[in-house]
Amino acid sequence: MEQAGTQTGADTAPRVSALGQMAVRHRAAAAQERAAFAATLRVAFGRMAAECPGLEGVVREVSIEQAGLGEVIEQAEPGMFLSLLEGQGERMGLIMACPAVLAAMVEARATGRVDQCLPRPRRPTRTDAALLAPMIDAFLRLMESRCAELPQAGLVSGYVYGSFLDDPRPLGLMLDDGRYSMIRMQVSLGFGAKEGVWTVVLPLADPSDACAAPKAESDEVARDWRARLEAAVSSSPVQMDAVLCRVRISLTEALRLRPGDVLRLPESALESLALETITHQPMGIGRLGQARGQRAVRLTAEPGTLTDAMGVSVPPLALPATVLHARPPQPAFVPNANAQDEAGAGG
Repeated sequence: MEQAGTQTGADTAPRVSALGQMAVRHRAAAAQERAAFAATLRVAFGRMAAECPGLEGVVREVSIEQAGLGEVIEQAEPGMFLSLLEGQGERMGLIMACPAVLAAMVEARATGRVDQCLPRPRRPTRTDAALLAPMIDAFLRLMESRCAELPQAGLVSGYVYGSFLDDPRPLGLMLDDGRYSMIRMQVSLGFGAKEGVWTVVLPLADPSDACAAPKAESDEVARDWRARLEAAVSSSPVQMDAVLCRVRISLTEALRLRPGDVLRLPESALESLALETITHQPMGIGRLGQARGQRAVRLTAEPGTLTDAMGVSVPPLALPATVLHARPPQPAFVPNANAQDEAGAGG
């Protein structure tokens, strides 16, 4: 009896050991997969920062976890830059940049360097959004292309910059109530001048979407409507303005302007011009030129990229201008209150 029991234990030991080895291999493969994904995120952020002179971004640490909508909203603190991402049907993602990261990116875009001083508390503005939107799109493109061969390709693909929120309160209404992958990156910018957190929040796949997608694609009516809408939108006229420079003068100088006066532009204004929409949103960058005897604009970067290969970028703000008066400057125009009173009395 004792011998039989000893043989049964000997037969069970190898089986338990094999199951343990399978579990260890599975955990090691999962850890290796997460490490590869984290390394890809580091490279994508670094390449995005390298495209902006003076930013020089390095990812110190990457943490990835799953969270519900309530946990995502709790991470949106006052002063953070919040960017909604569009993609993957009607689902939306989110990028959150802490005040230090926001300040570093704005400083690099505006001045070409990152200051070491701490950013003062303030609310993000639409000017911040205009400066960061091309950088966010560049990061999303790099992340998608570099994750194409990884299991996370479906998680990060198809997203673009959507809009900017200056208040985190509407997040609960704009994002779907589901599970999200929260990617938190501790970054150092401007050769260590500023450090902060860059967070990417992307919705996890819903199993019901796998059944809904084929049904939507097979709907002939929906496809026909999309085709007609695309044809109508593609043939619609779009107005683009080529803006050489915007200048800034005082109100007193503006009121003293007379025919013959000259506004002297900065020499840097001749390096580039911006293609803008009717809402003054820059869409591209180019240089002055000629084509068949007419004025022309030569595009020097891909549409949506506001920095060309030579490092020249569109100025985010109006530049100061010097006024050269053709005649001695006259006093600023002021309505004659006495004349108006006399006219009123005579009536």
